[in-house]
Amino acid sequence: MSARQTKWDTRYLSLAKLVSSWSKDPSTKVGAVAVGEHGQILSQGYNGFPRGVADVETILNDRELKYRYTIHAEMNCIYNASLSGISLKNSSLYVYGLPICHECAKGAIQSGVSRVVSAYDHTSERGVTWDASWKYSRAMLEETGIAWSFYSAIDIL
Repeated sequence: MSARQTKWDTRYLSLAKLVSSWSKDPSTKVGAVAVGEHGQILSQGYNGFPRGVADVETILNDRELKYRYTIHAEMNCIYNASLSGISLKNSSLYVYGLPICHECAKGAIQSGVSRVVSAYDHTSERGVTWDASWKYSRAMLEETGIAWSFYSAIDIL
C-alpha cells in the first residue's frame, strides 16, 4: 500500500472514529464513513437506535435488549446514504471500532461498496469475539472481489 493511500486511509478512519463517539452505547463505539471514488464523503453512521427511538438507559444498559434495538454503524451508514438517494457504488467504507461483521458485509456488498477499511483493537475482548464473524465477512468480501484492509486502532488519532 502506498504512503499516500495510508495517509488518506488514516484520515478517513480518524473521521470514522469521531463519528463513533456520537454513539450513545455505553460499552461499544463504532463509526463508519463511506467515501466516493474522488474522496468525497458520501455518508456516515454510528451504532445506535433507529431514528425516533429514544436512547433510554433501561435499554442501553440491558445488553440483550440493546442488541435487539441497535443498528450497526456500517448499516446505519448505508441506510443514511439510501435515505438521501446517494449511491455507494464503487465507494470505500471506513469502519472504526470493530471489524465489519458478516451481516454488515452483506449490506456493503449489496450496496456496491468496493473496499472496506477497518481499524480496531484486535487484542481486546470484543475484537477477539468479533474475529469469528470476520471470518465469514472476509470470505464473502474475497469471493465478491471487494478489497479490504486493517489498521490498528492505536494508530488512529
